[in-house]
Amino acid sequence: MKRFLILFISMFSILSCTKENVVEVKALFSTNKDVYQVDEEVIVTNESVVKNNILAFCKWTYGEEDAWSNAYTLDLEGVRFNKPGDYTISLTAYAEEGAGKDTYTKKIKVISENDIPWAEFDCPAVVKVGEEVVFEDKSVDYVGGIVTWQWEIGEEKSSYQSPRIIFDHPQASLEVQLTVVDSYGARGSVKKIIDVVE
Repeated sequence: MKRFLILFISMFSILSCTKENVVEVKALFSTNKDVYQVDEEVIVTNESVVKNNILAFCKWTYGEEDAWSNAYTLDLEGVRFNKPGDYTISLTAYAEEGAGKDTYTKKIKVISENDIPWAEFDCPAVVKVGEEVVFEDKSVDYVGGIVTWQWEIGEEKSSYQSPRIIFDHPQASLEVQLTVVDSYGARGSVKKIIDVVE
């Protein structure tokens, strides 16, 4: 019985040590945004983690299916795309001495300047205190469609597409700003100045 107990403890210790020393590689990176303009640098941050070993090297693959580029470096720098489209960035992280690897892939979108949402709105240049004013959205987006509207009307903020505001006191040169965001995260903004009078 004593011999059996010693054998059991020894096997448990071996299994415990083996389990603790299992190498786990988790490939991961982030980009500073998901939508870029043509020729804008894609900022990539390697966030890979290796448990019970060391991150030895990384293989990066990026581009389109027919034109892949490869880089063998821990950090990927200087990536730019010179035409609009959907691009894939893939990272394979390797542990030291072939102890393990993992792959992570992310897609980004590259657009031309013409694909950025065009923010625009209509409103009177002069409005009266106590009267309802409609700030009518006229924004346009041809890629992705506008999904959010962020208004700053003096101190007022609104996320409605076309907000209605009643001013309770006069204000000269009141700044109105509209920022629109499309489904890819691309933004467009416009500012106008109005006067609120008695």
